[in-house]
Amino acid sequence: MDRKPARKFDINKYEEYVQKYKYLTIKRNKTILHTELRKPEFNLPDARWLVKHCPDKNVKQFSDFVSWCGFFSRNTITKEKAINLIYKMQKQLNRPLMYDDFRGTGCYKVPIIYINKYWGTMNKMKEDLGLEVIQENMIDKKLSKSKFVEQINLLCKIAESENRKFITTYNINNCKDVLDINTLRKYSKLYFNKSLSDYIKSLGFAMGMKGSGLNFKFDDGEQVSSQFEYMFSMYLKDYGLKYNTDYFRNVKYNDFIPNYKGNMNCDYVIKYKNKTIYIEIAGIIEAYKTWYYNNKIITRSKSKENYRLKLKQKEKMLKENNLIYFILFPCDLTRDNFMQIINDSSLDLKHRIENFMKNNIDWVKVKNVGELKYKSNKYNNRGKLIINYGEGG
Repeated sequence: MDRKPARKFDINKYEEYVQKYKYLTIKRNKTILHTELRKPEFNLPDARWLVKHCPDKNVKQFSDFVSWCGFFSRNTITKEKAINLIYKMQKQLNRPLMYDDFRGTGCYKVPIIYINKYWGTMNKMKEDLGLEVIQENMIDKKLSKSKFVEQINLLCKIAESENRKFITTYNINNCKDVLDINTLRKYSKLYFNKSLSDYIKSLGFAMGMKGSGLNFKFDDGEQVSSQFEYMFSMYLKDYGLKYNTDYFRNVKYNDFIPNYKGNMNCDYVIKYKNKTIYIEIAGIIEAYKTWYYNNKIITRSKSKENYRLKLKQKEKMLKENNLIYFILFPCDLTRDNFMQIINDSSLDLKHRIENFMKNNIDWVKVKNVGELKYKSNKYNNRGKLIINYGEGG
């Protein structure tokens, strides 16, 4: 098959490319992802090229570039940046901001979770920024009992369609057809004398709290602390493996590593077909897979660097004791990888997974699909997975 000619871009036109990126992003009111830059309708330089030639040397990755251009970027949001984006939203809409303006996506849109994080409430944010406060307080909105039940049932229906048995604050705050979580809590108590969590539980669902992770408890007692653990545990359960019988969670390393006296835990220990497989889910350093395998220091986050070092220590112990293990980054959490780990567990498979890298995955889209998928699963002669980056998720 003929190879496409390499795309070339002129460094002297860097500012033109930046302005084009800004113009197209504002035009569609949605940030152009690094996976979309090559699309004919954009025809922009690759993310690495834009980052490499950026005049601001603080720009180290594409999320930094997006923020540098003045748009919302989840990985770089601070209170100061949130303020700048909110002022841009106000200018763009040219009317008082409302709760629903912070739902969904938009190039300047700061998710409601950050409003709550930095100010506590919408009105406190407006007062702090000198914006007009209107009588649109969502907590004061009237909600009949039938409408309350209708909204909760809608959330359950959406969760069911996404193959999950939990509802998070993130799901509620991003659904334009329901009121905010504080209002729902208020009316759950008023109409049913139950907390919102207990009411949702009575419908066969759980209330998972979505912050930097996800706290969710399965009916069998298994607790997960991130959506990545949830995905992997669902693969195990769907395959027919039972918690605390076929697989175990948060197993102390000192239980299976001789002479280790520390307190570190292994995320998963799977016992299947007369073999034991050790799994670590590296969700905290999701965007730093290449840094991990290149042993590169994560200078911008002390907590992530500490996590990287501990994970290196874990891998060293697993390797030195000749144990079957896999360190899985979020981009590795496909059902195909899971099936191969369970039935193959070879060193070749481990190397192929290690060599694969993909960042900026649309995890909201993944939730809608029900699992992480890639269009292609072909490997080149160096063991690196070749995929169509425009069709991930």
